[in-house]
Amino acid sequence: MSKSKRLMALMIAVNKRRKFTVRELAEEFQVSTRTIMRDLQVLDELGLPLYAEYGPHGGYRVLNERLLPPIMFSEQEAVAMFFAYQSLQHFGALPFSEESVTALNKFYYYLPEDTKQKIDKMKQRVVFWTPKRPVPTPHLRLLLDAGLQQRPLRILYDSREGAKKRPVQPVGVYSYNGFWYCPSYCFMKERFLLFRVDRVLEADWAEETHPAVDLSEFPIADWFKPPGSEQHHPLVHGAGRIKIKASLSVNGVKRSRWEKWFEDALEVHEDGTGTLMHFCQEDEIDFYVRQFLSFGSDIVAREPEALVARIRREVARLQSAYLNGG
Repeated sequence: MSKSKRLMALMIAVNKRRKFTVRELAEEFQVSTRTIMRDLQVLDELGLPLYAEYGPHGGYRVLNERLLPPIMFSEQEAVAMFFAYQSLQHFGALPFSEESVTALNKFYYYLPEDTKQKIDKMKQRVVFWTPKRPVPTPHLRLLLDAGLQQRPLRILYDSREGAKKRPVQPVGVYSYNGFWYCPSYCFMKERFLLFRVDRVLEADWAEETHPAVDLSEFPIADWFKPPGSEQHHPLVHGAGRIKIKASLSVNGVKRSRWEKWFEDALEVHEDGTGTLMHFCQEDEIDFYVRQFLSFGSDIVAREPEALVARIRREVARLQSAYLNGG
């Protein structure tokens, strides 16, 4: 094996093991310990964060900020990767905002000049746009980490009833229409709720003795699956869910296909009109009031009465504002 191939293979092996001895690597690569020592010195100079531990049980280990081995891309793959990274730059907030910027800059810097020129031209013709919201989300990264580690948090959340402290366990986070959301199990209300991340005023880890919910079989994609489907998750679509029913015009059917929330809940009739059967939690009704009002007369809510009543009140308020001039 050539030295360059051995160094790349060594970097992969070191990243996988995290802790190792020189003798172990020498036996694996069938070279002398002196050769492995020289190779490790080269990797250290390249920036691989190695740490030596001395003593009878010593060896080497890789620090948390490890470097990944180089990957070979075709030109088209490189262009696709760049625009995948570039699409994130239009988000107002990211759980890894600084890292995405540095990764994009590194990726672009090491591309061949002709590939850079191709990307520069495409940047004038292609853009992935997401509306930026001027609201801070300082706890976005912590909410994501809590979802990854399946650990509860104690948050101060600014809801319609005012700011309240509550223990929650996040399922994960997702972005929609420029806002970040965090479906979580609320220990105070003993059910799953949807939290908007910018309304989380404070967040910190709950004490280690706080009970946790097993979410290992609950990926965040299950949050979007409708009740009644084979894939829906019983933890989310169980108690506390209410049914929404609405009628849609032909144009309303076309518009509803743009909304992920309605995509799987829509039944289209032969004349092109449709019926929407959807489920939500009671504290999510305000969201659907705004959604339905944006459709105008192309969607008419039928159930539940709480949703219909709120839409009527909002329409009356708008009518009064326009008829009375304020």
